[in-house]
Amino acid sequence: MSDPSASTKETSPGAYRYLIILIGFVTLAGASGVSSSFSVFYSTLLQEFDWSHAGGASVYSLNQLVLAASAPLMGGLLDRFGPRWLFPAAATLVGVAWMACASLHTLGQFMFFYGVLSALGQTALSLAMVVVSRWFQRTHRGRAIGLADVGTGFGHVLFVPGAAWLITVVGWRWAFLLIGAAVLVVLVPLNLLHRPAPALGSPSLSAATLRGALRTRALWVLCLAHLCMTITMTMVNVHLVNFLVGTGMLQILGASTVFSALSLVSLGGRMFFGWLADRLKGEGAFTVALSCTMTGYVMLLLLGALETRWPLYAFIVSYGFAQGAGGIAIAAKTVEVFHGPRLGTIFMLVTLSGNLGAASGAWIGGRFFDLTGSYALTFATAIASGLLAIGCMWAGRSRASSPLPAAEG
Repeated sequence: MSDPSASTKETSPGAYRYLIILIGFVTLAGASGVSSSFSVFYSTLLQEFDWSHAGGASVYSLNQLVLAASAPLMGGLLDRFGPRWLFPAAATLVGVAWMACASLHTLGQFMFFYGVLSALGQTALSLAMVVVSRWFQRTHRGRAIGLADVGTGFGHVLFVPGAAWLITVVGWRWAFLLIGAAVLVVLVPLNLLHRPAPALGSPSLSAATLRGALRTRALWVLCLAHLCMTITMTMVNVHLVNFLVGTGMLQILGASTVFSALSLVSLGGRMFFGWLADRLKGEGAFTVALSCTMTGYVMLLLLGALETRWPLYAFIVSYGFAQGAGGIAIAAKTVEVFHGPRLGTIFMLVTLSGNLGAASGAWIGGRFFDLTGSYALTFATAIASGLLAIGCMWAGRSRASSPLPAAEG
């Protein structure tokens, strides 16, 4: 089957490409929202069914494992069929899965509906950034990705309190039903507006085939950079509320609102770092973003050592402004090096490395706390991992698409 991203009669970008940004924004908001609102339903369902905390949390773990395992498959489907068919099908899967959750009676049902079906749809919808990137030249690509990715932060801000409000007003079954229906009504018709993307420049030789991409240093250093970056992020994200409560300065509700504050601050940061990726390329934007993140971790170390709140406010500004920015820089660099007919598959291979980092980072952070009784080692290790991630990004700069040495013999 011919590549859906190209057509015999080239589509002119024109003003339509800005509609693509809007579609990407809404799509990413929906994908991130159904992921982040899990924590709200999790607490409610534990009380409703008297599940163990580990049992309830295993549904989210399964969701993340399916996200990781299905990433290359969804990238390949995008390359083969294009977004006009893949994204509406994925949105339908997510919407139907959430509506089915309204009939939950067992943990096994929740695992199947949310852990498997919804995860498959979420994986595909996360490719919206790839689709947006195909409509813009390199000089404007970072800004386009950044604008679309604002939807990710907006989804966190909208869905978490929105789900909590629905559960309070109409109950958790109707909340599942209404959110699922909203996904169907909004995302399915919106993504049917996709057209074939125009050919903007010659495809990268390293992205002409998946095998060619796998033989380049650039792909592997990008994967390693993404792995280290997500370890850096999840080592802290997963344990942040517990750390803040442990300082004695905040109760659980106050600590939870820090996440909302971070998401709000990140909305402007995502646009800024998209612009910065066009100016400094992926490596430069990534370095600035991770530097802001690590500065935030230094503030957490100070917060644990000092009896004052100013490090918390500095953390919200520094860390929140760069939240999600590393992913924007990774995406911009991946598109820069591997733009071509196999971009979707290659992008999801890089994404897979991030999923693995997220899974390991959360466990490492908790293990270090169990061993030391403090999060100081966790935060220090997160900073070290962030420095390693920056080093990996720059390691592939001079030989972006050079092949790995051939094996001897």
